[in-house]
Amino acid sequence: MKVKIKTDPEALFLAHQIVMYQMYNLERQRSGKSMIIEIWERLGKLCMNYTANPNGKPRTVELRYHLAEKLLSVVTVALMSSRLGTYEANKLEMFKNDLHKVLL
Repeated sequence: MKVKIKTDPEALFLAHQIVMYQMYNLERQRSGKSMIIEIWERLGKLCMNYTANPNGKPRTVELRYHLAEKLLSVVTVALMSSRLGTYEANKLEMFKNDLHKVLL
């Protein structure tokens, strides 16, 4: 089952950064790391496509259900940390809420 979510480019870039941080620093299990790498690659492709044609339109992220659930957990953990600014935290919170709606 695939999950589609529309998001603005800023939230997409923030999610890509959060996943990259998770990939390099926190994930220890091989299966979890594999899922994180796959999410990072997909978000990276979308970020590169947007960089080639920056028009400000929302992008559609399409992930399989288990990857979307892993992305939701990664974003939730990132929001619990106090390393984000107010703007970034609000963007990620909206992204997390949209992703949560789609997963229900």
